[in-house]
Amino acid sequence: MRDNRLDFFKGILVIQMVFAHCLQFFCDLGQEPVWSGVSEWVNLTTFSGFVFAFGFAYYLAYLQKNFKYAVEKGGKNILVLLGAYYISAFSYAVFIERIPLRWDRALELLLFQRLAGWSEFLFSFAMLTLVTLILWKPLTNKKPGILPGIGVTALLICLLPHREVRPVLGTLIGGTGGAYFPVLPFYVYFVAGVYAARKKLNYNVKMLLVSIAGTTYMIVDCLFFSKSYPSRFPLSLAWLVGGAFIVYCYYLAAGYLSKIKKLSMVNVIGKNSLFYLLVSNLIIFAMKSSSFYKVSGGFSIGLCIMIFAIGGYLHSRVRT
Repeated sequence: MRDNRLDFFKGILVIQMVFAHCLQFFCDLGQEPVWSGVSEWVNLTTFSGFVFAFGFAYYLAYLQKNFKYAVEKGGKNILVLLGAYYISAFSYAVFIERIPLRWDRALELLLFQRLAGWSEFLFSFAMLTLVTLILWKPLTNKKPGILPGIGVTALLICLLPHREVRPVLGTLIGGTGGAYFPVLPFYVYFVAGVYAARKKLNYNVKMLLVSIAGTTYMIVDCLFFSKSYPSRFPLSLAWLVGGAFIVYCYYLAAGYLSKIKKLSMVNVIGKNSLFYLLVSNLIIFAMKSSSFYKVSGGFSIGLCIMIFAIGGYLHSRVRT
């Protein structure tokens, strides 16, 4: 059973993520503080938002079913996500890094010895599904303290000392040596998504207060503790919880906006989020490798609009 609110929620995330990627490739963020701020806003909220959406969707799709069904469907989902990662990773390597046609360089990507830029999040999505299958038993346990316990454990993992690690371990727990989106610390958002789906929550005072506490912690940390912008790579606790209130606001807004027919395209984008994310990466990487672009915020806006127009056209043609 699909949830239109969830599709709209993911649609918001996809749109802002694609726009941020356009800015990061085609705008001089060092000279454009407004666009730099937009990019950081998106960075802070998007991955955590997607993990929340995964938790919500996986509860509806898998966690109410038996384990055999979950493994079959989850296993297929892992393969789909890995396929998307490989397509994006090799596109980045070919168009941006311009790697030579050599087996050793190809195997680096195939065996996850390194993760290609602007594609790491897709690998994290695949690992997120694997972790969910491993944690299937506690996630399906209805005892009141189980989900909060998993969430607290996720936060504690974020406090582990940062060390240089290989990509697979970095994608699980974080560390230095790459732009890792560590699944286990971010799992606190997955748990929140499961909780929201299980309780069929709209506005909820407890979730609101928890989300406000997370974002407040980041602000206090920036102003008084670390006195600097929180670290994203390696992941800091302030960064991890900093986007919580914004993500919850997106979730609440999606509940109302998803009912507006004129905004139905956002639902379509969210429903086909992987397709639009992959198409956008292919177009951005190919465009950057050419001379057919300008470095400006205006060009980034225009390209973002064009990407969704092209994606919408391709998706409509595939369906017919």
